[in-house]
Amino acid sequence: MSQVNSAATSRLGTTGRPDADGFSPSFYLANAMEIFERLAWYGFFTLSSLYMSTPLAEGGLGFSEGQRGFLQGAIPFLLYLLPVFTGALGDKVGYRRMFLLAFIIMTPGYYLLGQVRDFWSFFAVLLAVAVGAAIFKPLVVATVSRTTNDQNRGLGFGIFYTMVNIGGFVGPLVAGVVRGVSWDRVFTMAALWVGINFVLLLFYREPRHNAAAPARRHSPLREIATVLRNRPFVIYLLLMSGFWACYNQIFITLPLYIRDFVDTAPLLSWLQSWSPAIADAVSSASPGQVGPEFITAFNFASILILQIVISKRCQGRPVLPLLIGGSLLLSVSFLWIGFGPVLGGAGVIVAVLLFSLGEMIASPKSQEYVAEVMPRDRAAMFMGYYFLSMALGFLLAGFLSGWGYGTLAKDWGRPDLMWGGFALAGVVAAAGLYWFDKKMARQLAAREEVLP
Repeated sequence: MSQVNSAATSRLGTTGRPDADGFSPSFYLANAMEIFERLAWYGFFTLSSLYMSTPLAEGGLGFSEGQRGFLQGAIPFLLYLLPVFTGALGDKVGYRRMFLLAFIIMTPGYYLLGQVRDFWSFFAVLLAVAVGAAIFKPLVVATVSRTTNDQNRGLGFGIFYTMVNIGGFVGPLVAGVVRGVSWDRVFTMAALWVGINFVLLLFYREPRHNAAAPARRHSPLREIATVLRNRPFVIYLLLMSGFWACYNQIFITLPLYIRDFVDTAPLLSWLQSWSPAIADAVSSASPGQVGPEFITAFNFASILILQIVISKRCQGRPVLPLLIGGSLLLSVSFLWIGFGPVLGGAGVIVAVLLFSLGEMIASPKSQEYVAEVMPRDRAAMFMGYYFLSMALGFLLAGFLSGWGYGTLAKDWGRPDLMWGGFALAGVVAAAGLYWFDKKMARQLAAREEVLP
């Protein structure tokens, strides 16, 4: 692929003066907005399985496992599918305007999620939140792409992924504490998090297009058709969808598994002896047990501590072997969860940390790979297509979770078979990426679609 953007051009290709690492103010503002959007999303989504399956009498929605699986598959599928269009629109009409639209939709949407009770009303409001998030996602990633260069892109995406996990760590912890008061507070807090981004947006400046790149003269639909003709890229997205189908089980299935199958009382007893205040906080909504959200929070905490270090260690290394290794680590962690764990809640924490290591290796590199091999003047559009792999992964993950948890775990009493199936899906994804590395990677790296 031709290098149309030199390092010098990349460093000066945004509004505002870059700092010593080549990062402009827009880079930092995009990362800050990502934190607050993730505070809202993960504060809700990490608890969504518990909320939807909790009986109405206890403040939840009382949905069946099938209904839960449908919502957790179909809605995120649409959330990650729509960036195919919203990313292209961001390139066309401007990121700043689209950011504003996203926040206008999401802020009331999160609040209303706590006010509706029947299935289709909840579906409609959650769909609105998904539309807002779908507008936001490709634009913030494309801002990171445009405000980094070949020398600092790996570090830039590592910083970005760390910001994601600040939101992912703090959001569920705050939501876990406030749900001890009422479920409504979870959704009010999510709306407040998104509302902060209106203030940050006042200081955001549009990243400049590369002056050497041709102006866009075609509709988003025609450009989408161009991307679909890029066969190696489409295959890459399909393979990554298997990775995301495994990845998402830590959010949609693990909280239920901890609640229903893991005895965390010994872990709570240890916490009680060490810090009664912390023990009370983590068990406020689950008397006698540690709330599942506080165990899954170790995923985000470990990434916060280690992501930048791991990104630096992985800087300059071939991307696809790292994706393969990360996928296999996810599978190993699922086997540990399903066929262990020893030490109850502590054993699940060990598995979560192993999962996190695989995620830290693979997930940022999957985005960096797209930024590396695709034309930069259409960064948001190709990032939108990258999110298509997440869309398919969520769709598959939701239905696998609904069926696997409802049938294998609850009806058959065999959660080990469910986790074994998830692990197998990760191995299949890793094998597919290995094949892709040997057969298709060079075709993708060498191919640059140019519209007439």
